[in-house]
Amino acid sequence: MASSISRLIGFASLVAFAGLAALFFLLREGQTAAATGSVQVTGSESMRPLVAACAEEFMTKNPKADVIVKGGGSGDGVAAILHGIADIGMMSRDLSQRERDYAASKGIELVEHQLARDGVTIIVNRASKVAALDLEQLRGIFSGTIRNWREVGGDDAEIAAFARATGSGTASLFTDRVLKEATYAASVTQLPTNEAIVAEVAARPGGIGYTSLGALRTARNSVKPLALRIDEQPQPATPSADEVRSGRYPLARTLHLIGPRRSTDTASAFVDFCLSPTGQALVRKAGFIGIAKGDE
Repeated sequence: MASSISRLIGFASLVAFAGLAALFFLLREGQTAAATGSVQVTGSESMRPLVAACAEEFMTKNPKADVIVKGGGSGDGVAAILHGIADIGMMSRDLSQRERDYAASKGIELVEHQLARDGVTIIVNRASKVAALDLEQLRGIFSGTIRNWREVGGDDAEIAAFARATGSGTASLFTDRVLKEATYAASVTQLPTNEAIVAEVAARPGGIGYTSLGALRTARNSVKPLALRIDEQPQPATPSADEVRSGRYPLARTLHLIGPRRSTDTASAFVDFCLSPTGQALVRKAGFIGIAKGDE
């Protein structure tokens, strides 16, 4: 009898341990029993395909949850959070001081989560002979003081430049680090998405534009990425994992998920999932660079 009781106790302990182990695994993967209801995510067009992929996987694991992902630009993402329209914002740039001040005035404490690393990549048509440019040359091309490829070592051909539209985090980074005080020339075509820029550059022999690593992932055979020359350094920088993480690549950035500190359980669970090993595998699959070293 004592032996039977002992066996029953041992079996019960094993079941309890297995249950705790399963719960731990679910929590690690960003899932909880409360992962139900709707989550609204909006913001960066660069991040939209990646976060949509995370949402699909999250909803597969949490059938009662509904994660709706919309683009529009990083500016739209933070505005939606500040006005209570969305649960999570996607931002491919840092919050501005003005945005932080506005949030504080409304009593909203914003939390930023680092989702991925990215390197805004300069692309040209594959027919171009140019392999690298410096930031001053880029400024000249997009501000209109350089209009022909022969001025930067290319063929005698007119330059067709493509940029992201205002409100984009990608456009904001390019303005801050490349244009600085200059403005886009009237001849520069501004487009709503990175994918649209890739398509235009691929179709125009004199084309040049900039895009995220995510949009470049499936377009490497149609456009050519350029290296960037930095001051007196002998080797130009490329948007590789090491050079993006170290900051040597001058157009490196971090992609963020933002939201109010007081968020719904399902919104919190989705963010946790995006930051989990499964979510970071999706980051790499989408062409971006994982947060941790070795997550290439």
